[in-house]
Amino acid sequence: MNTRRIISITLTLLAVVAAAVAISWRLSDNKETMEEKAQITQVRNTTVAVSTASVTKESFSSDFIVNGTFRPSKELTVTSDVNGRITSLKIDEGSYVKEGQLILTVDNQLLQNQLKSLRLNLDKSKKDLARMQNLLKDGGVTETQYEEAKLGVESIEIQIESLQKQINDTYLKSPLAGTVNQMMVENGSYIAPGAPIANVVSTNPIELEVYLTEDQVVTVKTGQRVNLTADVFGNKEMSGSVGFIDVKADDSKRFPVKLKVTNPGNLKAGMNGRATFSAGKPVAAIAVPREAFVGSVQDGKIFVLSGNKASLRQVTPGNVYGNKVEVLSGLSEGETVITSGQINLQEGTEVNVIK
Repeated sequence: MNTRRIISITLTLLAVVAAAVAISWRLSDNKETMEEKAQITQVRNTTVAVSTASVTKESFSSDFIVNGTFRPSKELTVTSDVNGRITSLKIDEGSYVKEGQLILTVDNQLLQNQLKSLRLNLDKSKKDLARMQNLLKDGGVTETQYEEAKLGVESIEIQIESLQKQINDTYLKSPLAGTVNQMMVENGSYIAPGAPIANVVSTNPIELEVYLTEDQVVTVKTGQRVNLTADVFGNKEMSGSVGFIDVKADDSKRFPVKLKVTNPGNLKAGMNGRATFSAGKPVAAIAVPREAFVGSVQDGKIFVLSGNKASLRQVTPGNVYGNKVEVLSGLSEGETVITSGQINLQEGTEVNVIK
């Protein structure tokens, strides 16, 4: 009885051990299979699918279009030259004023009274001078007394001239023709010399301010005719001219240029517009699609197809013609550049070109 039980237990243990060995062998076999598959997948993943384009020499129009913003041709803040209270305000925001038009009047009653007094003194002094001139002939007064009286008359005349200037300044006039777009005072306000009164802007003619690269600015001349459009009015063209070319670039290495155009009446300062510059004959250049550049065009980095591998190349970009970018150096005609899939590439990565 005990022998049979021992044999049964032994057989059970042998069966358990055999099952464990079989399971271990099976797991090891599966692990090897999975590792082989992973290695195959890894090999496959080292090949990146990309699109390419050939480097070609093409003919491009040298015309170029730039965006800009319409600005007033003139803008000025009118200020006061005198102290006093405003007694009559002739304008309001939105008013159109002509050059020399009266804007406001400052209280000048005290100045007027002083002027009347000076004029009375001048009349008296002139009469006294005339009498002294007659007495001078007869020896009744000395030459010194006569000269002093003459200087007194001239002094009063200077005071009158100065006072008249102060009175004239109490009638404030617009120094330019334009529209009042901001008022800083009201009727009855007290103002002092230098106090801002109103902001006047002139938008006829109006200017489109654009910024050109150094390659563009050298082709532009003052007085050159330019076609302009305003974004809000679609493709309706206007003819303008180059009025100003700055001799100094801004911090972004672009040159401010102002284009003058007659305002048809509906253009406002601050609207967006475009200018088309005609630079003459077409130009031939080696060019690639804009998509070939890794990151910004200005960085000048392009992946070139070398056999079945990607090679990162540093190039010098030039002008942009639509979707094509001129390459000044770093590429040769006939080479192939990669235009998609660059995010997965690095130097020497194997690629698979998608047709």
